[in-house]
Amino acid sequence: MCGIALLIEKTEENLKEKIENIIFETKHRGPDDNGFYFEKNLALGSNRLSIFDLTENGKMPFRDKSGRYYISYNGEIYNYLELKEKFNIKTNTKTDTEILIELFAKLKEKMLDHLNGIFSFIIYDSIEKEIFCARDRLGVKPLYYFHDNEKFIISSEIKGILKVEKNLIDLNFDAINTYLSTSFYNLDKNTFFNKIYQLDANHFMKFNLKDKIINFNKYWNIKNEKNSDKDEESLLKELNQLVINSFKLQTRTDTDLGINCSGGIDSKLMMLTLNKLNKGQKNVRAYSYYFENKNISEKEELEKFSKKIGWKINFTKITPEDIIKNFDEVFDCQDEPFPGIPTISKHLLIKKNYDKNFKVVLEAQGGDDVAAGYKYVFPFYIKSLINKSKFFKAFNEIIKFTSIEQMKLIQFSKFYKDCIKNLEIGNLSADGTSSFNKEIFKDPNLIDKNNIYKNILNELIIINNPLKKIIYRDLFHCKLPRILRSCDRASMAYGIELRVPLLDHNIVKFFYNLDEDFLIKNGNMRYLYRRYLEKFYPEIDQKIIFTKKKYVSDPQVFWLKDELFEWALDRISSKFLEKTNLYNQEKLIGYFKDFKTNKNLNNSNIFWQAICLEKLSRNIN
Repeated sequence: MCGIALLIEKTEENLKEKIENIIFETKHRGPDDNGFYFEKNLALGSNRLSIFDLTENGKMPFRDKSGRYYISYNGEIYNYLELKEKFNIKTNTKTDTEILIELFAKLKEKMLDHLNGIFSFIIYDSIEKEIFCARDRLGVKPLYYFHDNEKFIISSEIKGILKVEKNLIDLNFDAINTYLSTSFYNLDKNTFFNKIYQLDANHFMKFNLKDKIINFNKYWNIKNEKNSDKDEESLLKELNQLVINSFKLQTRTDTDLGINCSGGIDSKLMMLTLNKLNKGQKNVRAYSYYFENKNISEKEELEKFSKKIGWKINFTKITPEDIIKNFDEVFDCQDEPFPGIPTISKHLLIKKNYDKNFKVVLEAQGGDDVAAGYKYVFPFYIKSLINKSKFFKAFNEIIKFTSIEQMKLIQFSKFYKDCIKNLEIGNLSADGTSSFNKEIFKDPNLIDKNNIYKNILNELIIINNPLKKIIYRDLFHCKLPRILRSCDRASMAYGIELRVPLLDHNIVKFFYNLDEDFLIKNGNMRYLYRRYLEKFYPEIDQKIIFTKKKYVSDPQVFWLKDELFEWALDRISSKFLEKTNLYNQEKLIGYFKDFKTNKNLNNSNIFWQAICLEKLSRNIN
């Protein structure tokens, strides 16, 4: 992992100072080394985190053999050794960077089709005077840019651009309106800052220094794939090969390896797979955070499972005091509003446990997203069945689902309506409760101004299957992007590369192309995923693997009503939140005080948003 930067100005004046400022501001992403390339009014910079070939041979910006192309690169190409052999690439180093730049010299943008990895990079063609940038298929690695008539800036993090152009940048209230009305943290190309944009996942862009026009292209489109017609047994074998291949590739490193885990089945699958490949835990270090509240903590379940397979887990306790003391630091690492207490907990887990020898950490993110694991997607499966006139099957699935979830049919009816409505307006939580209250805003019509989300809905129109539609939205626009951004900033704040093997693009494609009956069956979410664990790990008691899912996984609601109340009240009462001119602060404060004592009010997202926007306003002013 690294921090990358590009600066193109009208003149050379202050060019060196500015690129150095960007690189210094993002040094945490690559504390091992930095480097620069200068050409007239262009500067390319890089902070390097050494993962492969720890020598100076991997110093960036890196130049190809012809001397024509220069690259600053953030990420890992997991299959770089296979690409080296396939395309007969001769190298002078042991880095994936060299494979990447030489492959680009051979194939140009077509090389993206062959990459398996997480990446964002800048390539400069010194002959054509053209910049080529790309981002991985799921958007694990970030790339931000600023462009006007005077300059073109790229940075791995927003703070790099703000460091040199803060006087030209203000808050993006279109993005903030969408955030408030939908609770989406990822806003596609938009950010919370006016004039700062993010390159979309699975896209590349070109910028020619002569005409100064940016062209964008999408190089991977999961919607174009055909559904699989294989039987269950064949699918399970195929999935097993995909999972094993992904973990084999993503455990490649010349440094120590750690994992962050929880009591969920994704983490258990990760541990079981590593246990199989390693023949035990061996030198893999495993960490997990937990909360004292046993109703939400997964510590006991994880301990029970880890002992069963002979692993040792190191636990870090998260307290309300941790949230108060570390919120500002975490926000500054994230640059933008972030999802609640879990993000701070992840940040502290990494901060407290990994030393400089641990540069690669695995996490089991993505299982719910790719395999239909979220409770609120079940109604979309029912809608799919109804659209196909499979009424009897839909009824049977509802009966089994409500039995598993201990839900009455009348409760399901409301749950169904609320979840389907969620796709249309995007402002409902997984439990169906609203995360928007127009009474606390100065403009009660904010919900009608979420133009960014309307654009997302327009993209989803061509997906006819309701279940695939909600899964696609969550993969590329809602759930997954916010998780990946949160994880990247938390890990890279301490020079840690966080890999997500269950989000190998081949696994994502596999699940997305399944027939919906392999995703949900007999009222069970992510049916084939569960069957995979049953088939390939029958020696493990299934009751230990498939513990009941906790839909409330953190104490944010409880703590905001109690230990965090005064801290939060101080934040939402501040002059910096008032400066945004978004809230009727008197009503917001009154609603928060009501939330503290009212047992029926349990959606804390509204208040977390206000706390985040207060800090955002504080940072920009």
